[in-house]
Formats: sequence, C-alpha cells, structure tokens
Amino acid sequence: MRLSALYTVKVLTILCLTGCSFATDAIFPIFSGDEPASVNSSSTMERSTPIAMPVPTAPVASRVSMTNSDTGTFVNRKVTQFSAELNQLRGTLSLRNSQLKTVRSTNINNAAAYHGVVGGIKSRLQVGTTPGNPKLMSQWRSSQGQLNKIEGDIASMNQLAAEVDSDSAMSSYLLDSVLAAYGLSGAVDEDHRRLRALEDEVNQTIVTIKRLGSELKEDIARQQQFVANEREGLLRLVEDINTGQLYVSQNNITETPQLSSSSPGDFSQRRPLVIIRFDRKEVTYEPALYQAVSRALERRPDAVFDLVAVNVAGGKDTGKTLSYGSARRNAEKVLGSLSNMGLPSDRIMLSAMTSPSAKTSEVHIYVR
Repeated sequence: MRLSALYTVKVLTILCLTGCSFATDAIFPIFSGDEPASVNSSSTMERSTPIAMPVPTAPVASRVSMTNSDTGTFVNRKVTQFSAELNQLRGTLSLRNSQLKTVRSTNINNAAAYHGVVGGIKSRLQVGTTPGNPKLMSQWRSSQGQLNKIEGDIASMNQLAAEVDSDSAMSSYLLDSVLAAYGLSGAVDEDHRRLRALEDEVNQTIVTIKRLGSELKEDIARQQQFVANEREGLLRLVEDINTGQLYVSQNNITETPQLSSSSPGDFSQRRPLVIIRFDRKEVTYEPALYQAVSRALERRPDAVFDLVAVNVAGGKDTGKTLSYGSARRNAEKVLGSLSNMGLPSDRIMLSAMTSPSAKTSEVHIYVR
C-alpha cells in the first residue's frame, strides 16, 4: 500500500506539471497537383486547369473534448485539460500550414525569376555577343540577387523546421502525460475510455508532425544543393560574359546518361509533366520547367523523371538513338538545365521516340 501511494503521488506530480499550454507552432504537409506544362515559341506555358490535391489535415477540435462526459473525478479533469492542449496544438498546426504554403510559393516564384534571368543571359551568349556586354553583366548581378532571395527562403524553411522539432517534443510530452494518467486511482471506466480515445488522437498528431519534419528537411537539403550548384554556375557564367560566348563543358557531355529507344506507345498512357517545343532558335523554357519539377518533387520527393526527345516522323532524326540532329541537342540542353537545378543525374532517364503528331523537335518530361 505504501508503494502504491508513492506511485500515485509521482503520477499526480507529472500530471500537475502538464498544465502548461502548448504555445509553440507546427505545420501540416502540403501537397499540390502538377499539370503538364508546354513551352512554345512565345515562351508561354500551355496549362489546363490545375488539379487541386487535398491537404492532409487533422481535425482542429479533439473528439474527446466534444464529448460531454463529466464524471466528476480528478482523472476526468485531467482528460479535459489534455484535450484543450491538444486542440491548441492542432490550431497552431493549421496556422503553420498556411505559412508553409506561402514559403513554398515564394520559393517557386523566386526560383522561376532566377531561371528567367539566367536563361536570358545564356540565350544571348549562345548566339554570341560582345565581350563583357554591360547589359548581360547587369542581368548577371540581378541573378545574384534572385539567388540571395532563394537563400532567404531556405532560412524561412529552417525556422519552420525548428518550430516543428519543438512541437514534436511537446506532443511527445503530452502523450507521456496521457499514458501516466492510466495509473491514477479513483478513475471510472468512462475516464479510461476517454483516455484511450485521447491517446489515439495524440498519436495521430505526432505522426503528422514527424512526417512534416521529414518533408521540410528534404526541401531544405534540395534547395541548399541547388544554391550551391548555382553559385558555381554563376562564376562560370560571368567568365562566358567576359568572352562573349557560351562555353559548354565536355564533362557534362561525357556524363550524360545513355539514351534508350522508345516508341510513342511506351508513353501513350502517361501524361507528360512538361512539353517543350523547340520551334524557334530561342525558347525560354527554364522558369516553367523549374516550377513544374519543383511541384512534382513537393508531391513525391523521391520522383524519377523520364526525359524523352521527340523527333518529327519522317525526319532525319528518327533513329533508335539520338546520335545526331536537333532532337539530341535539345534533349542535352534540357538535361543540363535539370542538372543545374540540382536534380541528380541518376533520377533522369533519357529516351528517344518519333511522333506523327509532332510538327517540330520536342522534349517531353514524365514523372515515374
């Protein structure tokens, strides 16, 4: 009896300490749908209405708090307190969900603006210009500013990740408090039923927070790698501006994945994420490409992409592999853009096919 009394005192101590409110914040994972993007000679993406993907959320109000079962016991009062704290935590999660949407949207816009500036510089260098062209130098400095904005987005993501870690600790503490309440004496069956229901809801919230924390870490790592790659790329680009022409590294060509032969039937049942039509010399496709790929990675961080070079049926580029011709050059150009965006080469599968519906050389990108 003495041991039982001591145990009860310890449990009561834990429960009394749980009166603190959960003031830290967290966020839900965000998923968004992706529509095929098509880039034509006017640099306009041909998109249909975006598919809205549901955002997984937990109910803001705890089901336990919505049940009016006042048994008059001490355990019942603790259950009511825990339910209120869980509701507060879930309300914070909804708020942080909106904040994460804003950060991701801003990041996509900043990256698209960056690629727009860099793409314009490369397009001008590709046809040749005067060494040290002052207009290109001004654009190059602007691209540095855009890259700094992306670093600011990473800082915002890091702050959100820290808040998620804090909320993860608080939700675990709440779960420990609920479990400790089972050991209190003086409870009735209804009290334990409510405790079990509350335990399930707390566990669901913990899973949501852990899932979000993992997604945020992947987003941060991907963006950090992107910025690091682009910093190096800007150093090479300013050298190209000083010479007045674009330099293509031979290393990028030798490391290009091997092209596999494909027929239109292989992709007929799949919907392309991006369609790029090269119907003129200068096609600004990188901003649209980055937005589409970024949104695909938000939905599926481990996604693998099929990059398909499409030849005009009856043209000279109709071989099983793209050894020569415009289709090969365009495919390599898009591959280089994806690499510069930070996408690993082992997640890009190259293929070639002919299409009777193609009027000009095209590049299609599919998500596996």
